[in-house]
Amino acid sequence: MTILDRYISQQIIRYFGATFALVTVIYMIADFFEKVDNLIESGLSFPKAALYFLSRIPLEQLIPASTLLSVMVVFGLMNKHNEIIALKAGGISIYRLLKAPLFLGVLFSLVLLMLSEVLLPIVRSSANRIWLEEVEKAQVVAQRQNIWLKGQHAIYHIQFFDPVRMRASDVSLYYFDDDFRMMRRIDAGQGDYLNEKWVFHDVMEQVRNAEDGSFTVQHHDQLAIPLNFEPMDLKRVVKNSDEMNLMELADYIQTAESDGYDATSFRVDWHAKVAYPLVCVIMSIIAVSIAGRGRRGENFAIMVVTGIGLAFCFWVLNGFSLSLGYADMLPPPVAAWLPNVIYFFTAAVLLLRAE
Repeated sequence: MTILDRYISQQIIRYFGATFALVTVIYMIADFFEKVDNLIESGLSFPKAALYFLSRIPLEQLIPASTLLSVMVVFGLMNKHNEIIALKAGGISIYRLLKAPLFLGVLFSLVLLMLSEVLLPIVRSSANRIWLEEVEKAQVVAQRQNIWLKGQHAIYHIQFFDPVRMRASDVSLYYFDDDFRMMRRIDAGQGDYLNEKWVFHDVMEQVRNAEDGSFTVQHHDQLAIPLNFEPMDLKRVVKNSDEMNLMELADYIQTAESDGYDATSFRVDWHAKVAYPLVCVIMSIIAVSIAGRGRRGENFAIMVVTGIGLAFCFWVLNGFSLSLGYADMLPPPVAAWLPNVIYFFTAAVLLLRAE
């Protein structure tokens, strides 16, 4: 590693640490004031509250953002002090200056991938468990595909729940009297939440006759039933994609599809887990392209705002593309990789213009 590469790398790492610490503190303060009332009402202890907030830090968003800002600041300051102009005058091109940021971008991408495989599934699962059991005091048993909920003189069972489409499949509702005798049972193939009610399709309803104990069976194409839980309640108890690593998610997809369920949204998430960490590399190239043009008098603040704007647009594009994948409008691999491809060519164009 040359003196120039070592100098740029040290500066990027230094500003990365400062930027990451700053945005993390800002996020935790905002998250604290949003959740503090619920935590106080639940009587959650300080160690568990601290663990909950630490587990909710969105490393998958903060690391790419810190990568972009750190590279942008380093090259922006070099541009401001005419260091880039001096380097170009000495025969060093923008592509040569890209070596250190690109190396660190690859390094941060690998770190992000490892975190998403090892650390994030554990901490996200821990945060969800603390919120569900300690704060909401929910009485729910969930094992990925099987969800049991307790209602007023009722027990609800959901075989499969898609947290993206907010759709329940293979639903059974059991209603009991005071002596715990089943008085009514409803089985449905699918349920959607519409107008604050669950609307079930392909329904078989069994109602107990109080006189002789026999059951009357009725079939309904569609039946609206008010229940004491919403899709967001189910989403919190189901093991989401961010609580599983790639191997666990692949096994979950295979199991769900072998049981006849549509696992498209989980396939999209699997491909996104592979594609998303590369955003650190793309952000590094974009930051160098914008801040490393070496134009005298260029406003440093404008360059930073431009970079932040491009990063924000990436996350909007990424969310939109994934939504198209969830809706079966794009194949899962295309939905996950399309934002990376678009921004890679954007970074290439900006880099050519900078040179």
